[in-house]
Amino acid sequence: MKRNVFFLLVAATLLALSVAAYGHHSFAATYHQDKTVSIEGKLVQFSFRNPHSIVNVESTDPKTGKIRWTIEWAGSTQLAGSGVTNETLKYGDLVIITGNPGRNPDEHRIRLVTVKRSDGTFSWGTKAGETNDQ
Repeated sequence: MKRNVFFLLVAATLLALSVAAYGHHSFAATYHQDKTVSIEGKLVQFSFRNPHSIVNVESTDPKTGKIRWTIEWAGSTQLAGSGVTNETLKYGDLVIITGNPGRNPDEHRIRLVTVKRSDGTFSWGTKAGETNDQ
């Protein structure tokens, strides 16, 4: 009986681990990690959540008009540790975002590296001695 319970616990643990591993994706498969783009626009949505927070920004392209970008950021737990809350960015904020572009340009996706408000009141992602200026 003890042996059956042990094997049941092992099986349940392996199942739980495999589901968690399946749910995570590779950034390298989704984004060009060797390229960087910068966009400026109006924040239209900020989803402060795990496993990744999502920022949606509307920018203007002279050729095609308005473009809505989906930007993948760190999870809320990691962001909270660096002082970011769900109130840090609000609808209508003008932001400048730099990051790795998605592999499919038609999807308008970016993996966030840095973000700052255009007025300079908030900045995230810089390291000591660096600036967000691109």
